[in-house]
Amino acid sequence: MPFDTGSISCRLYDIDESLDASVIEEFAVNVVAPIETLGAQPLSGWVSPRHLLDREITRESCLLGSFVRADLLKAELKIPRTLLKAYCKIEEIAEMKARGVPFLNRQTRAEIKKRVEEDMLPRMPPTLTAVAMALDLSRRRIYIDGMSEKQQDAFCAAFRKTTRVAPVPIIPESAAMRLREIDVRQFAPQCFSPDPEVTSTANNVGMDFLTWLWFFCEVRGGLFRTAAGAPEFAAMLEGPAVFFLEGEGAHETSLRRGMPLVSREAKTAMESGKKLRSVKLTLASGKAMYSATVDGIDFGFRGIKLPKSETPYEPEAAFLERMSGMQTYTDAFLHLYGMFLDELSAPAKWRKTLAEIKTWISNRPAYI
Repeated sequence: MPFDTGSISCRLYDIDESLDASVIEEFAVNVVAPIETLGAQPLSGWVSPRHLLDREITRESCLLGSFVRADLLKAELKIPRTLLKAYCKIEEIAEMKARGVPFLNRQTRAEIKKRVEEDMLPRMPPTLTAVAMALDLSRRRIYIDGMSEKQQDAFCAAFRKTTRVAPVPIIPESAAMRLREIDVRQFAPQCFSPDPEVTSTANNVGMDFLTWLWFFCEVRGGLFRTAAGAPEFAAMLEGPAVFFLEGEGAHETSLRRGMPLVSREAKTAMESGKKLRSVKLTLASGKAMYSATVDGIDFGFRGIKLPKSETPYEPEAAFLERMSGMQTYTDAFLHLYGMFLDELSAPAKWRKTLAEIKTWISNRPAYI
C-alpha cells in the first residue's frame, strides 16, 4: 500500500469535526459489496488496508496508532480497448462476407460493437482501483493518494456519506483562511518581473508562494523553525520545475534536466512574468531529509521521500514512522506558507519584499 512502502504522492484534507476510533464502524457499514456480485455496474466501497479484497473492517485491521487506514475500492468489468477492437473487427469481417458487401455502415458497426461488448464483458476479470486513506484522528487531517480530480471527488463523496463530515481540501485559498484567517482574494495579482513593461501575470497565491520560497531559499538562506526551540530546517528547491503564465504566448515552461533553476531559461521565464508552478522542495533537519515535488496550484505532493528507517521492519511501526515523517514535512511546508502570508498581508513589508525579489531576479546569474 502507498503509505507503507516506497515514495508517496498525496493530497491533504482537514475536517472540522472531531472523530474517534468508533468511526471505523461507519466504514464497516459502507464496506464494498462482495466481488462475486460484480456485474455490468461497478462496485464501490471501503476495504481494509491489508488487501483490496479484504472486507473485514475492524479496529484490529484499520486502527494504527491515531490513524484510521482504509481504502476506497472501485471494482468494475472492463474490456481492454485493443482486445475489443480486434473482436469487433473479426465480427465485422464475418458480417461483410455474409452480406457480400465491401463495407458496413456506422449503425451496423455500432450494433456489432454492442453485441461484442455484451458477450465479452461477463467473461472479463475484475479491474480493481483504489484510493488509499490515512485519517489522522489526533490532527483531524486526512492523507489520500488520489491525485486526479475524479479520484478526489469520489473520495470526498464517499467519506462524507460514511462519516457525515465533509473533508476540506488543503489548497492555497483554504490554507490561508485556516492558518491566518486571510481571504487571498483581497490581494491583487503579484508581478515579480523586474521588467516594467511586463504586466501580464498569473493571479495565483500558491504560485506566488513558491516563487517567494525560491527567493527565501536563495537570498535569505532558507533556514527556519516551526516553533521556538524546535529543530531548525533548511529548505532547498531543485528541478524539475514548471513555470506558468496566464495570457498570450507560451503559457507553461517545463525545465527538467541538469540544474534548471540556474538556467538561462529559468531567468528568462521569471523576467517575462512567469511564476513557479511546481518544483521539488527538500527540507533537511540534522541528518533527516524530506523531499517532494510540490504543486503551487493545489498543494499536491508527488514523490514524497522520507528519511530511511533505521529500525527493524515491523508493519505497524513502519507505517507510524512514515506517517510521522509525512506530518513533519507537511507541517513544515504549511509553516513556510504561513511565513509567506505574514509578509503578503503586511503592505509595507510586502512592498519591500517585492522590490527585493525583482532585484534578485534581475541580478541572479544564469550559468547554463
